[in-house]
Amino acid sequence: MNLCHLAARSLAFGPETPWPAAITVPARNEAERIVPCLEAARMALRGRGGIVVVVNGSDDATFPRARDWFAATGTAGLLIDLADTPEGGVGAVRRQAVAAAAPRLTSRGVVLTTDADSRVFPDWLDTNLSELTRADLICGSVLPDRDEFAQLPPIIAQRGAAEGEYVGLTLALRALIDPMAHDPAPCGLGAAGASLAFRMPLYTDTGGIPALPGNEDRAFAALAEDRGWRVRHSPFVRVSTSCRLDGRAPGGMAEALARRISDPDPMVDSALEPADQTVQRSRLQRARRDGVVQFGPGSLQVARIDRQLAGLERTRMRLSDVARELPLLAAAVRAARVDTERLTA
Repeated sequence: MNLCHLAARSLAFGPETPWPAAITVPARNEAERIVPCLEAARMALRGRGGIVVVVNGSDDATFPRARDWFAATGTAGLLIDLADTPEGGVGAVRRQAVAAAAPRLTSRGVVLTTDADSRVFPDWLDTNLSELTRADLICGSVLPDRDEFAQLPPIIAQRGAAEGEYVGLTLALRALIDPMAHDPAPCGLGAAGASLAFRMPLYTDTGGIPALPGNEDRAFAALAEDRGWRVRHSPFVRVSTSCRLDGRAPGGMAEALARRISDPDPMVDSALEPADQTVQRSRLQRARRDGVVQFGPGSLQVARIDRQLAGLERTRMRLSDVARELPLLAAAVRAARVDTERLTA
């Protein structure tokens, strides 16, 4: 093992050979979970790259435990310790991790992101590489830890059922109005920093992961789509994440789970909208996508559609809204299916 100091509280491990893949991990007060996270990442890598861990604003043993793990396993990697969480929160930390990884990558190297309270599946890298042959940004599926989820109050699963049905109808409607060859069914909704994969040309073109304290992952995916990159929401790229109720970043899974317990009418996923807005947005996004292909992302035609999209303000829904809108969204799906069948007949 070649161990060298990069700077104060920064360490490099392993040989200085180029990495075909880099897994980046932000970690704040994750002493109990960092080693399982890193071990899962090592199993997925199988010597085909390195791991970059940025420990930020921690007052526990996250840094020494990660350091000892790198030293014991001989895994190639970079370990950086920030005294405080930078302005911009987890988004800024992810940016720092990617910036540290970039010089170590091969010319076609892949950057992957995950979280310190998550464990990637053993085939995670292989499946991401497969999906990247057909798309440019891969948004994986984040599954709750099975054992931890079983210990949560039953009300969480009960309240999640209607939301899950609404997600399914939203995806069905989008597939009918705005089908994408690079993101075929089965697919998912949204994007999570616990499982993203991309190459550096996309990252540079979009300006990188936004320095936001939350929802930086979805903002990044939206930027990629706006620039005409192919975004895939893959059910085959899988990560298991914790079901804790005290998360490290606002707007994450922990906050959503906690609200399902305490809030009598909790907010649902921010990607969900009322039925009529779901239809309108899908149609506009289809028109925009066609415009980018035909005229380019900076064209006047696309700018006009962008103004229409900007005027379609997102309406954040609660669980009671989902119950009201479910039959309306189901009717919209049926209508879109009839229209599609008429056009293809």
